[in-house]
Amino acid sequence: MDFPKLETERLILDAPKEADLENIAKILNNEIYSKNTINIPFPYTIDSAKFWLNLSENGFKNENQYIFAIRLKDSQKIIGGIDLGIDKNFNKAELGYWLDENFWNQGFATEAVIKIIDFGFKHLKLKRIFATHFDFNPASGKVLEKSGMKKEGKLKAHTKKGNIYHNHILYAIINEDL
Repeated sequence: MDFPKLETERLILDAPKEADLENIAKILNNEIYSKNTINIPFPYTIDSAKFWLNLSENGFKNENQYIFAIRLKDSQKIIGGIDLGIDKNFNKAELGYWLDENFWNQGFATEAVIKIIDFGFKHLKLKRIFATHFDFNPASGKVLEKSGMKKEGKLKAHTKKGNIYHNHILYAIINEDL
């Protein structure tokens, strides 16, 4: 099976490629991504991008993670990444995403999240898709809400980065067709 290619009005979601590595490293080598996520390191290097590319390839092969590049439809330029980490035992997935800050507040993240939820429900037949964000990043919550997800609560001291514990806000959406 080939890696899925999903399209929206303005975006293409497909597999990250080796040709994207330099652009990925350039975009993510900004401390704002590390501050707002669990897994994006700073500084972000070509090796970091290679690690992400390998995660994508292995996740697809093992059917436990679908990592998509978010591209502008007109230029094919990578502007972000979005993924579903699959928990087969419970037929659910955790959604995560990042977007080049030059494209924030233009609806691109919401467009990608809506499409990935559709993919998760219709093609992967998932029952539940959930996502969390740090409580100090309410913009991420707005993306999730606009995508149809509902706020379920606050996970207090859910993760630790360095010496700081972080609260997360939990959102989810249920596939009512299953």
